[in-house]
Amino acid sequence: MANEIRNTTSLTLTNGDIAGLTVPARTVQITQNTAVPARVGGTQTIGFAAHEALSITDLTTNGVAHFRNRDAANFVQIGVDVAATFYPLVRLNAGEEWVFRISQGITPYAQADTGAVIIDRDILDD
Repeated sequence: MANEIRNTTSLTLTNGDIAGLTVPARTVQITQNTAVPARVGGTQTIGFAAHEALSITDLTTNGVAHFRNRDAANFVQIGVDVAATFYPLVRLNAGEEWVFRISQGITPYAQADTGAVIIDRDILDD
């Protein structure tokens, strides 16, 4: 089968000197390589005192991921752990969400800003 995942994005800016910037809606269709894919999903509470691993144990290979920060005030960062040091790569402000592909062979980590947040997460097999 092909094109099992569909993601549609667009971008419009209405602020400052570059107001009027528009990236038209674009739909990308993605084929999963796994015949019987798994999903890691649901909500997870992310603390702010230290970074913590996002469980991906049920996945064969990392694939497309969707994250949504459900908090009304605090941001959350998603990144990697290297020798016990957290390197944030993605920041989701309060209420924001995004879709991206997770690289193979890594475990994603997350850490909240100044208070714990709840995130929605759906991580799919490639």
